[in-house]
Amino acid sequence: MTKYIFVCTGNTCRSPLAESYMRSKFPDLDIQSRGLFVVEDAVNENSLKIIDEENLSKPSKPQNLSQEDIADSKLLVMGQNHKKAILNFYPKANVSLLSDFVGQGNKDIMDPYGGEEKDYRRVFLEISSYIDQIDNKIQ
Repeated sequence: MTKYIFVCTGNTCRSPLAESYMRSKFPDLDIQSRGLFVVEDAVNENSLKIIDEENLSKPSKPQNLSQEDIADSKLLVMGQNHKKAILNFYPKANVSLLSDFVGQGNKDIMDPYGGEEKDYRRVFLEISSYIDQIDNKIQ
């Protein structure tokens, strides 16, 4: 079975929101999140507040994307720069922008890091709207 891994920069804002939301939609799938440059050991408090308010499962602890994560995984990234960086390190990785994966084109999802709670809420709504369209794409 394919593992789905959401990837953003620090694995503290966007990818944990996506991981938690997709787990609520597809509880039988292996869904995780990773970062490209993880420096913090906890998910951002604004992301956690949204996860709690939405009654979603807690995301995994922030961790860097590794070679082991690439095998049998579909990587869903938040921005073009994430896709380029992953393909630079792992040329055979199965990676797509989340927006492109659901047929919405190559749209970056803004990084809310350092912003206000409303910025995180806006990002969550964007991520959840993409994930709501994912039904016919998963295996």
